[in-house]
Amino acid sequence: MLMMDFLQKRKSVRNFKSAGVPKEELEKIRTHCKELEKEIGDVKFIIVENGEIVQKALKGKAGYSGVMIDAPHYLGLGIDKDDNRTMLAIGYIIEKINTMIVEEGYDTCWITIDRVDENTRKDVFGEIGSSLKYLIAIGQGKEKKFFEIEKASVRYPLNEIVYKDDLSNPVTIDYLEERGLLDILYSIRYAPSHKNLQPWRFVISGSDVVLYMKKSSEDFENKRSLVDMGVVMMYFEEMAKSYNINNKWEVVMEDEGEYLKIGKFTM
Repeated sequence: MLMMDFLQKRKSVRNFKSAGVPKEELEKIRTHCKELEKEIGDVKFIIVENGEIVQKALKGKAGYSGVMIDAPHYLGLGIDKDDNRTMLAIGYIIEKINTMIVEEGYDTCWITIDRVDENTRKDVFGEIGSSLKYLIAIGQGKEKKFFEIEKASVRYPLNEIVYKDDLSNPVTIDYLEERGLLDILYSIRYAPSHKNLQPWRFVISGSDVVLYMKKSSEDFENKRSLVDMGVVMMYFEEMAKSYNINNKWEVVMEDEGEYLKIGKFTM
């Protein structure tokens, strides 16, 4: 499936069947994680095959509104740092793994555990638990599939997230078509974000697409938004490959008051 189609139809699953993923499929996921560990460094993945252990320990402590997402398996990513660049990396890496799992035919759901006490995390996941902030629940969804559009999830129109030259000049559809960016930037709106805040803003400046994050007054919320920005960066890179553009984001991290300038991508 093309990444643009994939992203527009992306949906997390919150109700999983009790039947697990075949061991050979879990081994594929584990192998992919090990490859990323070598490629990136300073990260560690853990897969818990017996999901009941995680469900019982995190009940009432993680999930959506305190309701834990019960799944047959869970994958966690451990990173010791929590600086801005690391939070970007968490989003980028986890969504890359997440996409791979879904392309294998399974369903997933992000679970935030950064507010679960450290002792509980270490009891469940061992020493790596102290550095775990997010999990991916893995399995087969009971009803709605990952590829169904989330109709209730409202998305900002393009002229509220994409600008020309600076953040005061909303872009037009005609301009995006002329630049060959309409499909990518239309699809990127469907990326997932914490509380559906959609903090990303794009400024087209010459041959560059400059990425900004709309900041919150709460540092805690900004950390989570940075994870969301990492997700968007991953999807943007993957969709650009459809146009034979294999560039990477150049991260700059510059505070500009209401916004945090994340980086630029040269088309």
